[in-house]
Amino acid sequence: METNETLAYGALGLGLFFLLISSQFQPLALLSVVAAGVSWLFYSWGNIYVPFFTRGQKDIRMKYDFEVSPAEDAIVKREGEDYIATVFLGIDVYETMTNKSEEEIKDYAQYFERTISSLKDPIKISTILYEKDMGKYIHTIEEKKAVIDTKIALERQKKKVDERAIEVLEREHMMWDRMLESMYKTSNRPRAVAYILATSAKGTSKDGAVNAAKVRAREIKATFGSGMSVRVDELSHSRMKSCYDWDFMSPEW
Repeated sequence: METNETLAYGALGLGLFFLLISSQFQPLALLSVVAAGVSWLFYSWGNIYVPFFTRGQKDIRMKYDFEVSPAEDAIVKREGEDYIATVFLGIDVYETMTNKSEEEIKDYAQYFERTISSLKDPIKISTILYEKDMGKYIHTIEEKKAVIDTKIALERQKKKVDERAIEVLEREHMMWDRMLESMYKTSNRPRAVAYILATSAKGTSKDGAVNAAKVRAREIKATFGSGMSVRVDELSHSRMKSCYDWDFMSPEW
């Protein structure tokens, strides 16, 4: 538990104590209200007040030096007079290099290079590798395949069929088939790879920085989607939290 949370709960407990004994001495009820207000200040603005009370310590560390946007789809950090907002995106890659020829690998690498070179703003790409629970993972893949089959059937029933959307879905279906086939042949636990992309933008206000970062994120999403036929989703809430809070990502033992 962080220092600001500890102080907030301590002040709240003190307020409850004053409230319980206020029946014997009514002015203590006012102290309980004051304690509740102090608790709220520590919980909401602890990054301002905690350093003041702990300034005598030699090592003062806060968990984060940024704040999360109200919609929980971006993080914002102040730098001088400006604000910098960062938006995270998850990339679902439906291609594997293990069963491709050297020529196909070169072609795919060229797709990636062309996609990257067409971006005008800097980005950060991270790779997260982790193990998956075999039984649970196989069940999840079977469910995903069923959903994809449904999406393909619905797409083919449309008057104007989107062949590109069907191609992406079929690639995903093929990827899951190959994964299942490889897992059935081995007793080793599979490893999953998550690709996270981050883009940032600067603004004179928090909202301005967040809006500018979202515009860049949409451009990047369109570029990767068309250039590499991959699915790119903007991350928010708990999915975004896993990008900056490693404690939130617990392994599957």
